[in-house]
Amino acid sequence: MVTFRSLFASEVRRCLSRRAVRVLVGVGLLMIVATGVIAFFAVKADEVMTASEGSIARLTDLWRGGGEGTMIPVFLMLIVGALIGGAMVTGGEWRAGTVVTVSTWEPRRVRLLGAQFLACAVLAAVIGLGLLALFVAATLPVAFAKGSTAGVDGAFVVALAGGVARGLSIVALAAVVGAAVANLGRTSTAAIVGLFGYNAIVEPVLRGVWPRKAGWLFGENMATWLSYERLDGPLARSPVLAGATLLVYATALAAVVLVVFRRRDLAGAS
Repeated sequence: MVTFRSLFASEVRRCLSRRAVRVLVGVGLLMIVATGVIAFFAVKADEVMTASEGSIARLTDLWRGGGEGTMIPVFLMLIVGALIGGAMVTGGEWRAGTVVTVSTWEPRRVRLLGAQFLACAVLAAVIGLGLLALFVAATLPVAFAKGSTAGVDGAFVVALAGGVARGLSIVALAAVVGAAVANLGRTSTAAIVGLFGYNAIVEPVLRGVWPRKAGWLFGENMATWLSYERLDGPLARSPVLAGATLLVYATALAAVVLVVFRRRDLAGAS
């Protein structure tokens, strides 16, 4: 019988073999290199010292707390990339018929899909951590040449590490959500369109119609957990409760998908 460790390793290899994953990582690398090069030649030393907002040339501005910092846009891109990556990996499995093939030597569908979800989450977090490290490295030349490293102490490192850990947890959950929705629709396109439609249309509408229920939405909980500060407004919740809410949402979605997948006729799906 195949062990879960072997199944997980197999899912990791399949995820890494997907062209979509390599393309997403390549796009991320290009954006990081371009950001570093543009910042080095565009930033002026006098502007860094007088800038009241975050500057890429000040290392302490990587993470300023309260949901601010030059790393925040990077986290947002990583979350979007994880959603797309998880959806395209799972959708690609259905399109290629790999799900049906693998299920012949691993008939326990809960274990099979659980290994796939775990592989997506772990890879998203690991890739995200690598890209974040490269982003920080890309800011070092402009910081040393034209900016400032003042204030980089133990407290800053602890705050930065906490922000990175919380951000990567959202990235991992985003990959699972993308994979779960794609598994429901058995296609990556429907998953991507549905997820972005929910973010662009459903949440704004709910936020406008029922503002006092906004504390239950993904966006508010993500912002609270990432910033680790209670947001202002109706039903503002603590960061820990926001993080737990995100985990419950992702777990509930994964559980629904596992039930559907367990009952699905894979022979008919092929």
